[in-house]
Amino acid sequence: MRRAGCGIAAVLGFATVFASAPAHASDSYDQASGGMRALYTTGAVVANIVPITSAFVAPKCLPGYVVCKIGFAGASVILAAGQLVLSGGSDLAQTRAILTRGFSGDWYLTGRHVAGDVTPQPYPEAPPPATASSGSGLTPPPL
Repeated sequence: MRRAGCGIAAVLGFATVFASAPAHASDSYDQASGGMRALYTTGAVVANIVPITSAFVAPKCLPGYVVCKIGFAGASVILAAGQLVLSGGSDLAQTRAILTRGFSGDWYLTGRHVAGDVTPQPYPEAPPPATASSGSGLTPPPL
């Protein structure tokens, strides 16, 4: 019971740090005092591990940020394998795009993310499709 009270107090304490981060957005992380940078970095460490606190920095991630990113990467592997099977191996560009989207982006939060200088990207947008070169993949049947 005592651990739950300490955990709730820690979450509430760091929630105030995350809530005050946009108020200090005019100051960049580099211009902040050493104590404030340490507080931002501590908040980032907590958001990487503790559930719910990462949602203050990256709204897409309710569990800890690292767990969220591992989940996105794991799901992209499963989805890319399914897409590869369903396409019969003919659409490797789509498979590569699914994997790139799951594995690219930020794998952990830093003090710059908490300070608001950088926007976290747990699941970034897919890259633009590559132009198809002649002779690659299957060609559609003639009409």
